Amino acid sequence: MPVAIAGVGGLILGHIVWLLGISLARAAPSAVSTWVLAVSVVFLLGAAAAISQARQLYERRELTRAAFLAGLSVSPVLLTLVVLGVTYL
Repeated sequence: MPVAIAGVGGLILGHIVWLLGISLARAAPSAVSTWVLAVSVVFLLGAAAAISQARQLYERRELTRAAFLAGLSVSPVLLTLVVLGVTYL
């Protein structure tokens, strides 16, 4: 049960952080698409790092932390791909 709670908590926190980042990028006075692209790259790199760390924690059987980090990266990756598709396609 703690693993599931950690995963859901990571998912919620990841979504909140993504919303804050994209909101700040869209509020930029200059070219919005440039800021959205820059923030998207930061989110994707952060998600890759979180997944890598989650995999290492999973291999060490630290399942609660691994679930939190894995959940943390799900929402930003999915929503970033959607925003990039809408913005650039």
